[in-house]
Amino acid sequence: MNREIHGIITQLFPGARKVRLGDHDDLLETGVVDSVGVLDLVAHLETAFQITIIDEDLVPDNFRSVASLAAFVQAKRATVAGTSS
Repeated sequence: MNREIHGIITQLFPGARKVRLGDHDDLLETGVVDSVGVLDLVAHLETAFQITIIDEDLVPDNFRSVASLAAFVQAKRATVAGTSS
C-alpha cells in the first residue's frame, strides 16, 4: 500500500520527485503537498482504492506522511469491507 500511495504522490506532485520521500516524511511540512494538493490527492485515493473520503477525514494526521495515508486508506477499506458483508 505504501508503494502505491508513494506512486500517486510522485505522479501528482513534481516536488515529491525532487526529494527522497520516505514513508514517514511529513508531506505537509516539506511542502510536497499543500492544502489544494490534498483535494487532488483525495480524488485520486478515492478512485485508486474505491473509498469515500468525507469532510471529517480531512485532518492533517491522515495526510501527514505516506505511512499515515496508508493506515488511513486501510482503515477506510476495512470499514467499506465491513459494511458490505
